[in-house]
Amino acid sequence: MKKLIIIIFVLIIISCDSKQDYCNDVYVSKELILTNEAYKGLEQTGNSIFINGGNKGIIIYRFSTNEYKAYDRSCTYRCNDPCSYIDSINSTVAYCDCCTSAFLLDQNGLAINGPALMSLTQYSCYLNGQVLRINNY
Repeated sequence: MKKLIIIIFVLIIISCDSKQDYCNDVYVSKELILTNEAYKGLEQTGNSIFINGGNKGIIIYRFSTNEYKAYDRSCTYRCNDPCSYIDSINSTVAYCDCCTSAFLLDQNGLAINGPALMSLTQYSCYLNGQVLRINNY
């Protein structure tokens, strides 16, 4: 009976050892001056750009005239794999070529194609004139 309990315990421990399924929380605090040439890609609604920050970069998406959304580029499926990040965007759909997951940027980063099941990590955005603040606190 003791052996059976030990075997079950070991199996539970092994099955819970999937550290690659969890994305690291990192401190994010960015301030973008939208008149800067580097952010020219955000002039039109529906456009997006990549910037440094977060785990593997940040996606800035212009949702409407006065609203922006920011997401971490880490794919939520095995996000600790080196290739697991958003590497292309077509309209409002962000793609991870590593695992073929897809996410809707206009729907809070919702996963629409697996194997990822969780939405992209979203950061808070605050627009004050031409200054966009992005953070996660």
